[in-house]
Amino acid sequence: MKRKFMFGLGVAALVATAPFAVSTPVFASLQEAGAAIAQRLTRPEVKLEMGVEKQVTVIDEDGQSKLEWQSLEGEAAVQPGDVLRYTVESSNASEIAAEDLVIKQPIPAQMKFVIGSDYGNDAASATYSIDNGATFVAEPLVEVTLADGTVEMQPAPAEAYTHIKWDFSKALGASEVVSVAHEVVVK
Repeated sequence: MKRKFMFGLGVAALVATAPFAVSTPVFASLQEAGAAIAQRLTRPEVKLEMGVEKQVTVIDEDGQSKLEWQSLEGEAAVQPGDVLRYTVESSNASEIAAEDLVIKQPIPAQMKFVIGSDYGNDAASATYSIDNGATFVAEPLVEVTLADGTVEMQPAPAEAYTHIKWDFSKALGASEVVSVAHEVVVK
């Protein structure tokens, strides 16, 4: 009889403490960890790889000069006036589509953006910033005071561009690879 009574008290104590155990920090931490693990398993893994090339003039077998791109690696030397092309390759290394992919790239202060040089996948549209990445628009404008004192909005000069942003409207499918690029001139 005592054993049944002790067992009954033990079950009652467990049932009485269970609501408190569910709200303890340890149990909450385990729930959060489980949710984080589940979220990682359902998130795509997008890898970005950046490359830089320098535009060089070469002489072909007919003695004609033509422009080519030479890959730069390590500590490469560049001179004012050199044209560089930055390429970002995005690859989805998972089996889940990557939605809402956005890539932002700063334009170094020692470089001048080449307007119209951006290109890439049809699924990505480029916008630009002239205020250190605070806002992005398709065609940045600046106020210009004319000789007669009137002020008008005009296209921003290439020197004003500080960032480029690639916005992919189409999802990056499982195992899909896309690349975008833009050019700059060394100041």
